[in-house]
Formats: sequence, structure tokens, C-alpha cells
Amino acid sequence: MDNQTQIQQQFIYRKLELEDYQKGFLLCLSYLTKTPDLPFEKFKEIHNNYPGFVYVVEDVQAKLIASTISLVIEQNIFETKYYIENVVTHPDYRGKGFVRELMEIIKQDVRDLVKKENIENGNENKQISLELYCKKETKGLYEKLGFQEDGFIASKYV
Repeated sequence: MDNQTQIQQQFIYRKLELEDYQKGFLLCLSYLTKTPDLPFEKFKEIHNNYPGFVYVVEDVQAKLIASTISLVIEQNIFETKYYIENVVTHPDYRGKGFVRELMEIIKQDVRDLVKKENIENGNENKQISLELYCKKETKGLYEKLGFQEDGFIASKYV
């Protein structure tokens, strides 16, 4: 069995499930940002009301979440916006191409959503924009994945 086959059998790409609470989902997120001590009931509420989808890579042998990405879908006045957030891979699993593969899954899911929306609304040639905000240190990764700098994002903490 070659190394690629082993990787495919060891890891599953899928959407977040409630059971991922016990599989280290919050631990994985903690490598990106400070995560609160979140009781399961609150996790369940967030999961059930999330305005989009959360994707994960599970190490099925270790029963751990190795990587995650969130897709937030926001309807504004004129269009639907798609934002990529919370992109993180557990340090023990970095360098395996998980982010690249999750991005491809998200791109296909968004294409499918837009295609369905276009059929319902009669729009045929709608451009799709996936947006993400990242730190300067990770800019190179996203450029490799085809993202281009587009404007200036400013933050103010209040």
C-alpha cells in the first residue's frame, strides 16, 4: 500500500458533526485562536444555528480532528457572500495538504449552492467570490491556493 492510499484511509474529509466535540475540534481551533471553555450544549446550539458549514478532516485512527475550515454564508441586500474563516490544522498534522483539499471541497459546495440559487432565480452567469481575511504570515499560503489581495481590511478592537 502506497503512502497516499494510507493517508486516504486514515483521514476523512467531511462536515462537522456533534461528535467532533469529543474528537478535539475545540483543541484544533485553539491553535488558531483562544477558544472559550465551551460546554457541549452551547457547542450544539452553535452547530445547529451556524450560518454556513464547518468542514473537518478527521484522523479516524486517532479519533481526532486534524484540520478545520468554516464557510460563512451571508445574505446582504444585493447578493450572497461567502467567507472562509477559522482555517487551522493541528500542528501534528501540518504539511499534509489538508487545507488545500478542504478549499477544493468548499469551492465545489459553493458552486453547487450558487448553481441551485441561479436556477431558482434565473441568473445564469453569476460570478462567485470566496473571501477570506488572514494574517500577513499566512498570506503566501492563500496566494498559492489562488487567492489574490483585494483591498485593505482594517480592524479595531473595542
